[in-house]
Amino acid sequence: MMTYPTFTIATERLRLTALAAGGPRILALQLDNGPNLLAETPAARWQTPWGEFALLGGHRLWHAPEAFPRSYWPDLEGPAAEPVEGGIILRSAVDPSGIAKTITITLDPVQPRVYLRHALTNHGLWPVELAPWAITQLAPGGLAVLPLRDDRPSANPLAPDRQLALWPYTPLPDPRLQFAADHILVDTALSGPPAKIGAHSPAGWLAYLHQGVAFIKRVAYDPAHPYPDRNCNLEIYYDHGCTELETLAPLAQLAPSATVTHDELWLLEPWPLQIDRENLFKALAKMISELV
Repeated sequence: MMTYPTFTIATERLRLTALAAGGPRILALQLDNGPNLLAETPAARWQTPWGEFALLGGHRLWHAPEAFPRSYWPDLEGPAAEPVEGGIILRSAVDPSGIAKTITITLDPVQPRVYLRHALTNHGLWPVELAPWAITQLAPGGLAVLPLRDDRPSANPLAPDRQLALWPYTPLPDPRLQFAADHILVDTALSGPPAKIGAHSPAGWLAYLHQGVAFIKRVAYDPAHPYPDRNCNLEIYYDHGCTELETLAPLAQLAPSATVTHDELWLLEPWPLQIDRENLFKALAKMISELV
């Protein structure tokens, strides 16, 4: 496997490793000197009109909606990472659609939290409709949680209050999916083909429990504007090699020279290896409300 220069930032609780140039990609994340929580996917490579796209694993920034070959533009060459106080700025080169990507990463000096600002800038000559799309590939074998709604009662009991999107390759029935009233559990320890589900959810978070750690991505929810992928703001992809927690911002007409941003807060907390599925969702929601 080809290796790439990296840049590491750390606190007493967290250690984060990113590409030293290009991407932008985060390759590793460790809590309390534990294992890398992010997936490593050296074999995931595709040929494109511009050369080979290498996925590598970890965390990346794309812009939705997904399309081939645009989404798979090779991005491992680009500007060098820039250290800043408490963190790092990762930048891409300008892609063929005129878009440049930036991720600004800051570690909390005390708590195991990561603050990420994803930014897309239009360097082209015409507006582009897009949405920032933050994708985190996690090591396979854990339990993912997709909230379908928040804890507020429905304003109108006669109107639908949950929405689910399925990709063409998602098998149904799928024994890896466990449906509850307000969430879906995805058991990636079970074998099965690649699959993806998404939801339009005001909850604004996704969670993944694996290797004794709860990894949570929290984002803002905007009910006033449409999202990509049949109005999904939260998505989970899963196969034998990784589990992806994906958050999206609303669609925007990005004018030339304009920038759109999408913020994530990552929360990491130790979690018992024995998971009480019956009370899991309430426990996670309670913990998130206390930590944020």
